[in-house]
Amino acid sequence: MTGLHHAATTRRRIVQIGLAIAGTVAAVRPVRAADDDAAGNQGATATAPEKLTPEAVQYQPTPKDWQKCLFCTYFQAPDTCGILSGKVSPQGWCTRFALLHE
Repeated sequence: MTGLHHAATTRRRIVQIGLAIAGTVAAVRPVRAADDDAAGNQGATATAPEKLTPEAVQYQPTPKDWQKCLFCTYFQAPDTCGILSGKVSPQGWCTRFALLHE
């Protein structure tokens, strides 16, 4: 009889914990959605920010010391940049250079 009573208590405790977790998740989700709306985040419906002009970031088609587009986080082979409009050279450089970490 003791084993049966212990099993019932364990099941009851599992159900209580499950309900507590579900309640927490249900309470947090609306708050997070409200935070996103207040911050101006529209989720998947948001449009990508406009790219910068080469002049705005002082783009040059030659490297600056060892820094070049090829080593930059924003570079997308063969000749595109994630933040710069137009084509770029893998050997180019701009003031927004961010070293690629792999």
